[in-house]
Amino acid sequence: MENPVRETTAFVAKNAKDVKINTERIKKLAAEWVKKGIEKSLWPEDFHLQTQDQQKLLDYLIILDSINFCFWNKKTRWRINYNGKKYNGYYALALALKKFFEEQPEKANLDCLSNISFKEFKDILQGGKNLLLLKKRWQIAKSVVRSVVKNYGNSVNFVESADRKFSVLTHKIYKELPGFNDIFSYKSKKVYLLKRAQILCSEIWGAFGGKGIGYFEDLDYLTCFPDYKIPQILNHLGILEYSERLNKKIKNKVLIPMGSSQEIEIRSATVQAVEILKKELKVKGIDIPAF
Repeated sequence: MENPVRETTAFVAKNAKDVKINTERIKKLAAEWVKKGIEKSLWPEDFHLQTQDQQKLLDYLIILDSINFCFWNKKTRWRINYNGKKYNGYYALALALKKFFEEQPEKANLDCLSNISFKEFKDILQGGKNLLLLKKRWQIAKSVVRSVVKNYGNSVNFVESADRKFSVLTHKIYKELPGFNDIFSYKSKKVYLLKRAQILCSEIWGAFGGKGIGYFEDLDYLTCFPDYKIPQILNHLGILEYSERLNKKIKNKVLIPMGSSQEIEIRSATVQAVEILKKELKVKGIDIPAF
């Protein structure tokens, strides 16, 4: 089964008006990486829950990625304290949830989390001050948990129902779990981006070291995750080239709306650029999954 992200973003990249991919820059980067001896990234386990209880670990990952979005803030970023250090963004979220699962194991399960109060939810996130869309995150987390419990009983059954295929699990996540359907319209065609659905898949693989319930047969099904950080890197490297009007917006920090043609073009070009980079590396003898 072809990944609709790879397929539909190719159409966008081909028809984009404001974003272009510089393939020569990609070839240059691939050559540099080969020279440096690039290897696959390791799972950052220190930032995540570590437990032998596979159901608890899956519960943790599902909650984590159900609310893994929107960490930017024009004024002050949301931060947490963990073991005397301050963290922000995704790692702050991962560590805040890790602390909750470690310190309150009796509450850290899908049954309890399906009815968590807004106050309790904020407490997990150390008050959530400056974290955007806080109430929306709470609502999404509860809805996701309830969907898993209602339809599968527990998180293990949910993941095992995918029969060790990312192609199946990705579809289950975005079709069955609220908030994961990252799908838009571009020139009257559906465009699948599925950032967090694919992140959840990859994190299950990473957290279990690709073994046991974390073993999947089709690693190459997943694309990269078209978020708002990777494009910044690709643009900095000269791989993504923006039109004058888009560059002007970015320079002046004008918000590019979610679902707008420019946002879809940026995220789609991100996917396709990484696909080209992956192929360039493979030709040079380095086989690394796009994610």
